Order: sequence, then structure tokens, then C-alpha cells
Amino acid sequence: MPTLHRQPEALMDELLEALPNGWSCSPDYAPGDPFAEWYDQDMRERDRDAQPQGVHLRPGEEIVHEWRLIFTREESDRTIDGAYVGVLRGPGGAHQIFAHYRNVDADPAGVFRRWSDHTPAHGIAHWLQQTARATDTHLIERALVEERQDPLQGTSWLPGLSVLVLDTETTGTHTDEDRVVELAWLLADHAPRQWGSYLINPGVSMPADAYAVNGIDDSLLHAEGGSPAQTLDDALDALAEHLREGAVLVVANSAFDLELLDAECRRHGLRPLATRVGGEHLQAIDPIRIHQSLFGARKGHSTIPALAERYVAGGPIGSHTALGDCHATLHILAGLLRQEEQRIVRRVTLDDACRTGNHTSGALPPLALHHLLALSRF
Repeated sequence: MPTLHRQPEALMDELLEALPNGWSCSPDYAPGDPFAEWYDQDMRERDRDAQPQGVHLRPGEEIVHEWRLIFTREESDRTIDGAYVGVLRGPGGAHQIFAHYRNVDADPAGVFRRWSDHTPAHGIAHWLQQTARATDTHLIERALVEERQDPLQGTSWLPGLSVLVLDTETTGTHTDEDRVVELAWLLADHAPRQWGSYLINPGVSMPADAYAVNGIDDSLLHAEGGSPAQTLDDALDALAEHLREGAVLVVANSAFDLELLDAECRRHGLRPLATRVGGEHLQAIDPIRIHQSLFGARKGHSTIPALAERYVAGGPIGSHTALGDCHATLHILAGLLRQEEQRIVRRVTLDDACRTGNHTSGALPPLALHHLLALSRF
């Protein structure tokens, strides 16, 4: 059976260019590999299990095994083990791609229907990324049960009754001109309790550099994205309700997300989140800013994946989606408080003493909400 290196260079170049950041690919086991016989049997069994997906092929197409690739995400991503990919042949040549995930409980059938708008290489990239996104939903649904049985940090790990973690994915990093394409929130007390996730079609094309980061492409937004005004209005109403009920807002890189949301509200004539909550300004706990306040803002060391490596057992959780980042941010905050509680309290206590000139000695006070908000300000 031919392996990857026998494929046209043009197709390989297109594949590597189409894959979002964090993905890698390798050919199947080369002839003579001691595991090749076992591997072929394993792949044949996976083929048989995946045959029902053939209903999504266009007329005249069939699965053939001219080449096989194994795609994986970065080693630290625990949502995906890999994918088995083959060519779909039809009268006009290789029109689409057959793909079958390994060890992932996600139904990718829906994305097969949208591949007619893609080249084969972009079909692979689109399917991989959207199925990775689907696994984040399964991850959160499991967390609603499993993490409540095994809490992040006891039954009262945060000052306050609950936290509301917010995250967005966007077309870029300029708050005055870029747009929100995905918004998610995760409500938690000692563990995840409830969540919401919204795709938004902003009416502008996704830039290539933004797609490389978040894996959201135009076809996904056209197929599933809601109108900006209505979707944002619904999402902000849900956020405001939980905040009015006493949840504490948590946002990684809060200055960017909250400023961009305010800009979107002005653009679409919507009431901003702070007004819906009942105030002029929002205060948010920002794990990234707290970490930077304690250890400095070294480039590359203050991202969600980097902080997950430091504060979360086992490293990053989920894919780079708004919902996945909400879940990761929750775990980062729990780990940060568990590891650095005394350092946080000491830093704020010393800052307060320097500002007021009222130097006191003795035991440090217990961690409180104002300690976290003080270190979250820019």
C-alpha cells in the first residue's frame, strides 16, 4: 500500500498550509515496520466501524485506501488521540476525504455534509478542527458530573458563591475593528455547573491568521453562526442574569475581551454587559493578570496553554475554543489559588501598606475576593 511520501507534493503542501496551529501529521507505518501487520488489522476494523458514515458521500463515490495519514494535536491536548484519513474517489477524481477519529466520542456526521465547499486538503482541516470543537462539548458535559464528584479544591475554593468564566474567539486582536465570532461562558461553584456557547457570523471573512489560532472558518460560521445583534443580546442577557445573582466574573485577558464586547455592543446598538448587571463598570478576576502581577509578564509565559502547563495537573484541557478555554481558565484559577494563595495575600497586603503608610505585622489575613480583584487590575 502506498504511503504518504508517494503523494503529489502539491497536495502535501496544501495539507500543511490548511491545518490550523497545533496539528501535525505523519504517514501510516512504512512497509517492513514490525507493527505494520497489527496496524493494518486495526485500521481495517476501524474502516468497518466507520462504514455507516458512507451515507454522507456524494453519488458515485466510494472509500478506497490509496493513502493513509495519522493526524494528531499537540501532545498536551487530551481531547484527541488521532485520526485515520483516506481518499474518497469519484468520477472526477478525489473530491472529498474520508476521516475516522480514534478514541473520540464525537459524531462528526454533520461536517461531512459541508465538505463540498472545500478542496480535499481543506476538507481534512475543516473536519479535524470541527470534530475537535465537538469534543469540548463532551468534555464539559462530563465535567458537570465528574468534577462535581471530585471537586477542584474542596467545596469552597473561591471567595464568593460562584464564578462565571467568560471567553471569546475573534477575527483578530484589535478591539476597535475586530469582531467576536464565538462567545462561551461556564458557571461553577466548587465545580462546573452550567454553560453556554454561541457561534456568531459577523458578516466578514475570517482572516487566515485568526483561523490558524481558533480553527473557525467561514463555512462553519455560515452554517451555524447566528446574527451578531441577536446572538450577542441573548448571550449578554444570560451572563447578566448569573452576575446579578451573585456570580463573580472571571476572564483570562479581561481587558481585551470586555473591551471588545463593549465595542460590539456599540456597533449593534446593544446595552453593554455592565449596564445589564446594574452598574457602570465590570470587575473581573483575571488569572493571567494575577500571574503576571506575581511573576512578571514574560512573553509566551502568560497564555492559557502556558498557565495550564503550570497550574493544571496533566496540562492543558480541551481544544482552543471559547468553551474549552473557559474550562481551562477555571482549572487555572483553582490551581493558581491552591499554589499561590499566601503569595497573593502577601502581595496585596504589602501594596496596601505602602499606599496607606499603615504598616502592620502579624499573621496574614485569609484570601478574599478583593485580593484577587486588586491583582487583576491593569
